[in-house]
This record gives sequence, C-alpha cells and structure tokens, in this order.
Amino acid sequence: MGYLQIFLTLTLFSVIAFTAEATKHRLIVGTFSTNFLYTVEYDDDYEALSLVAKTQVPAASSWISLNEDSTKLYGTDWNAEIPTFVSYDISDPTNIKHEATIEAGSDCAGSKSVFVTARRTAPYTVYGNYYYGDARCSTVLSAGSGALSGILQEYDYAPGSAVHGTAFSPDERFLFSADTKGNSIWTHAVDSVSGTVSLVGRVPGPSADAHPRHLAAHSGGRYLYAVLEGSSQVAQYEVYGAGALVYDGVVYPLLSEGADAAVDFWADEVALSVGERYLWATNRAYDEQKKGYISAFELEPSGAIARQLFLLPTSTSGGFANSVAASRFDDAIVALTDNSTGLVQIWHVDTGLVASLDLDDGGGCCANAVWLD
Repeated sequence: MGYLQIFLTLTLFSVIAFTAEATKHRLIVGTFSTNFLYTVEYDDDYEALSLVAKTQVPAASSWISLNEDSTKLYGTDWNAEIPTFVSYDISDPTNIKHEATIEAGSDCAGSKSVFVTARRTAPYTVYGNYYYGDARCSTVLSAGSGALSGILQEYDYAPGSAVHGTAFSPDERFLFSADTKGNSIWTHAVDSVSGTVSLVGRVPGPSADAHPRHLAAHSGGRYLYAVLEGSSQVAQYEVYGAGALVYDGVVYPLLSEGADAAVDFWADEVALSVGERYLWATNRAYDEQKKGYISAFELEPSGAIARQLFLLPTSTSGGFANSVAASRFDDAIVALTDNSTGLVQIWHVDTGLVASLDLDDGGGCCANAVWLD
C-alpha cells in the first residue's frame, strides 16, 4: 500500500471516528429524594440512551441548571429543612465535584428550594425560588467564580405566593416569575451590574384556576409562554415596553377532551427548541394508573404559536416530573424525565418516542435534565 493510500485510509477512519463521536450528546439528570446525579448519553445515530456515570452528591436536587459555559451545575436541596442551594463543577461530567452549599437563611417558614436558574451574562448571578409552607420569598446568589459563594439579596413576592419557575427576557434585563399559588406572573428588573432585582409589575393568570408553573421566553422578545398547572394549558403572553405582560387570549389544551384538569392532572413544563421552531409542553397525572401528556407547537418566526402539532400520552403518569429539556443540537428533539418509574426518554417531533432508559434508584429519579452538548 502506497503512502498516499495509507494517508487517505487513515484520514477516512479519522473522519468516521469523529462523526461517530459527534453523534453522542450528554445530559445530567437530577433526583427528588435520593442523593445522586446521573450522566446520560444519547447517540442520535442509533437513537439509544446509556448511563455514563452515577455520582453520589450531598443533596437531592429537584431542579438543576447550568452556568453560561456548562462547566458549573446549580441545584436545589429537596430534603433540606430550610431553602438551600448547591453548586458543582462539571467540567468533567463523569467526575462531578461538589463545590458549595448555601443556606438561604430566609424567614419563609417551612418552605423548600424548588427552582434555580443563572444569568448567562455578567455578573452571572443565580436566582432561587421556594415552594411549600410560607414560600413568598426568593433569593439572588453570587457566583462570580462559577461556584455559589453567598447571598446578594432576599426579596418577597406577596403573602400566599409560591413561585415554581422563572425565565429571563432575551437581554436578561427582566426576570419573569410564575407564581403558581398566587395565580400570577411577576416581572422584576435585573440590575446589570449587581444582578439584584426590583419589582416592575404583576399580572393575573388567564383564569381563576390557571396557576402558572413554568415559563419560556422567545428570543425575539415579543412573546412569553406559560404552562398552567391548574388548568392544564399553555398560554401565550405578549411582552411590551419595560417588561409589561399582556395575556393575548391564545391558549391550548394539554389533555384530551373530557379529561378533568382540576381532579386528574397538573401540568408541568414548557420549553423552546434550540432554533425556536417548536415549543414543547407536558402534563402529569395525579393517578399513577393514568398517563400524562406531551405536546409540541409550531411557532411563527415572530414567536407566535401557529398551531398545536400533536398531543400524545406519555409512557406513565410522570409522577412529579414529566419535565422536558430541549436539545442543544436538534430542533426536533427533547429529553423527557419521568418520576413515576424513573425514566429518561428522547422524543422527536416527527416520530414520537425514540429512546428510553430506566434509572430506577429507589424512588428519587428523575427530576429535570440539562443537556451539556
């Protein structure tokens, strides 16, 4: 074999190897009541999920979130007696290292940390929310080096409030908060230097039984989407001026006709696809004998919802989860986490369920998931 032929052969093998590697994408999955983080890999060539690493950690995180370059992971501490947040170094996702635990120190009695998210631009502050008990409080944490390092601000919503999820405006000038117990959405202005927040306003849910749970904001800046836990719907809001929200009357169901939203279901999550062609949303069933739902919506370039593409039953009730995480490499793909039996699944907008992995760890898995690549 001549030198040129050898070179071409080796080059071909290198390209094949690179291509095969490039089809593998990793996720980290949190849990509700067992102290583990799972590193999972999805091979989109073979449509297969596999477990890469199971890491014991100091806290069970009901919600996890990444920093701007996916080297740090922030989480809640579901089992802590007072609202507590944790952070990890995940520069090697097979060797996750705990870096910090921060007690919020709030006077909100009996509440738990339930949600956490981070700014993707300086000052890279982290925002945590509480639920259960007296959960009117939220907190802003510093994380200049990536690891959580302290509390910058503690602020209140209103008596009876309990915020379950937040979302930033595209420019991160505003933080929108879904107040599930208070049946409203709040807007706070975010100081670009300190990361602290100040109140802008509050709008009620679209109906008395709506109870907004989680939010997603379109990068065009004109639309905000809310999943409504109480009415099992997705609602569309328009954003005006300095973060002012107006419900524009666009709402879609997340359960089949005849099902009782008030008795049988509690909607969970809403997520934008990476290229913002689609909006994903999910519902959960209270009864483990019933199925939850997953749905996808086609979006117009402006971000307005054009139509609901499908509403399909999930494999189980979903338990506390049925959370969806949009992939960072394909508009058509999301990961779904199920807490009823402990599953991670991959769903495709055209073909439905394409891969499933059982992560049964004794009743804690799975909470939400985040894509690393």
